Amino acid sequence: MRLLDRHVPLFSGSLRTLLRRESDRRRCADSPYAWLFQPYMGDELVALACTVTPSPSSPVISLAAVVLSQQQVHTSRAFVITLGCMKQPESKMLRRHHLLCEAGAVLPPNGDNLNALVEFIGNRPIVGWQLEKRIGALNALLSKRLNFALPNAQVDVARLHQRQLRRLHPEVEAPSSFAQALACWQVPTMGVQSVLGEATASALLYMRLQRVMAQVA
Repeated sequence: MRLLDRHVPLFSGSLRTLLRRESDRRRCADSPYAWLFQPYMGDELVALACTVTPSPSSPVISLAAVVLSQQQVHTSRAFVITLGCMKQPESKMLRRHHLLCEAGAVLPPNGDNLNALVEFIGNRPIVGWQLEKRIGALNALLSKRLNFALPNAQVDVARLHQRQLRRLHPEVEAPSSFAQALACWQVPTMGVQSVLGEATASALLYMRLQRVMAQVA
């Protein structure tokens, strides 16, 4: 069984999101990005974590993407970037953002940097905690610069966690925070404050839940 087969019902996406993806697909049909809208036939996924800090000029977005497969999280295959206006004045909020995210210097959100990001992710499914909410600012930026949002199939690990906990312990209220979910399933939390650490922890949590579901199936 492929990694995602049992999780197809958990792909996130409202009707509005699905309609947007179809509109984006048609718009990009004759562009170099057309392949991103094709179904993925492999066994890899990409765990995504994104932190956004508002600023007077434009939001600062720190993002990490980590590849995972059936048996392993490939931290050596990670993409980490911070996007934002390079000339905006430093502030206490931005200093805190850089300190917590550990995602390097701010780079301009231009076509080259965004192209590198979508090329890395490719058309592989993405997993993450509360994905639709967390990548909203990124999708807005992609739509503005590249004329499409991330078209990938998505698995929201928060929904997967809540569903599995209700299945095993219907009397227990599912913890709502990422840290509580990691503790609930005994997933290591070292370095989780950085975007790379969060993406890695999301991948590990996904794999842990996948193993639990296989055991009780």
